[in-house]
Amino acid sequence: MTDWNPLTVWFYEECYVRFSAGDYDTSKLDNKFIHLTNNSITKHNKEDANEEIEGNMWTCQAFEDHLKSLDPNGGNIFQEKIKPSMKKTVVWSLESVQDMIENKKNSVELYGYDFMVDENFNVWLIEINSSPAMDYSTVMKPSRES
Repeated sequence: MTDWNPLTVWFYEECYVRFSAGDYDTSKLDNKFIHLTNNSITKHNKEDANEEIEGNMWTCQAFEDHLKSLDPNGGNIFQEKIKPSMKKTVVWSLESVQDMIENKKNSVELYGYDFMVDENFNVWLIEINSSPAMDYSTVMKPSRES
């Protein structure tokens, strides 16, 4: 974010995808590992380890490749649906507070957005972090092209 008036938003094209450490199961609602994707929680999971997703995390490209493999028509669900929804949500969230924020010219504010994608590829905003960490805390699955 480099300006509030006019609203000027920059969208970093790379992201990462986190997965829960266990499969969701309504008979195990007390199991925090099937609900949370935060690495400081999931790194302690000793049972139900997800061997398919090392570190419970993928690069954006690995996620995009996976989604491409699901579409028999060769479409790109990430580029065509998910990313545009993420961008719209970012703009809408900032527009909703634009009149309440003190505009400081020649400054930059970095925000981290956490989204969830459901089985129909709908994007849901979970939270917005100011001054988010910019490092990876887990190993990520590389893209198939790496």
